[in-house]
Amino acid sequence: MSEFTEPIFERKLIDLRDSQKEIQSLSQYCVHHRLHCKAVVKVWYKNIKTTAVTRKLTAMYLANDVVQNSKKRGPEYAKEFGMVMRKVFEHLAVMDFDDKTIMSLVRLIGIWQERQIFEKKILHEISKIWDQKHKNSGAAKLTGQESESPKKRRESSGSGTERRKSSEIAEIEELLDAPMQTSDSNELNEETLTLSPRQGGSPGSGDPPEPEELIQALQDLENSASSDAIVREKIAKLPPEVSEVARIETLQSVPEAKVLHGQVEEASTLLDDYNLRLQEELKDRKKVGSMISEFLSAQRDLLAQAEERLELYLDKLDKIHGVKDELKSHIAALPDIPVVSRNF
Repeated sequence: MSEFTEPIFERKLIDLRDSQKEIQSLSQYCVHHRLHCKAVVKVWYKNIKTTAVTRKLTAMYLANDVVQNSKKRGPEYAKEFGMVMRKVFEHLAVMDFDDKTIMSLVRLIGIWQERQIFEKKILHEISKIWDQKHKNSGAAKLTGQESESPKKRRESSGSGTERRKSSEIAEIEELLDAPMQTSDSNELNEETLTLSPRQGGSPGSGDPPEPEELIQALQDLENSASSDAIVREKIAKLPPEVSEVARIETLQSVPEAKVLHGQVEEASTLLDDYNLRLQEELKDRKKVGSMISEFLSAQRDLLAQAEERLELYLDKLDKIHGVKDELKSHIAALPDIPVVSRNF
């Protein structure tokens, strides 16, 4: 997964096409970098305000996918998107959308209300804004078509470009229906997610380092100033008179003074350079210490998630064993049915 910066994410939003695969891919990127959720929502909000009218629905589908896929890992995205969603719908309400786009947003709000994606107050506000837009647009005539399946819409659409566009819309709208499953299916989907540290699980402000990054940082410390035996030996071999002021009084001639001055200058340069290297090493060690703390915190978080997952699987295994035992008892209790011979 690539690193997160605001310019990188802004470019990804600009390049985002209205396809299910690309929306899901960028959604996974956002969920992975949920420690930067404030920056993600800020850039997304700026994008949806400035992007073309035909691309605003795609941005809304992305926000929906990010919020729903991150909800079980933490409430950060629901909170951050919720804070701007009223302004977003106030902006969308003045856009000249076609009826299909308006109905798609009606359907999106309905799903958010059904699943309580945002706080009730926020849902009420955006629903009120969009209901008025819906009434004013005359899109209510499409209400009977709202429940049509993507397949039916494709069959009723025209040919060529219209049919391809309809196919793309149907594909993207499957993102809305995907989470609408039974509780057992939801548990299964959650189980198959890759374990990932939750936001706030590390003391630093950035993402936990990858193991390779931490290993490289530790290896770099092996070449630090405190490990430089050659320089330390040079310092140890400096003549004592370069650090003893009392030796100046024993000087008898100018040549002796010049020799001592050269030794002091050489020692000063050597020690200045070494002290600078030690200061850099101190910064590096503090950085590595922070990386270790973040890494350990993330690992503790992952361990807790793994233990939860293990407990869930063990519970399922117990249930399966119970069903298996019940089935054995039931089979044993069934009466023997004699086989009727065909030879009379």
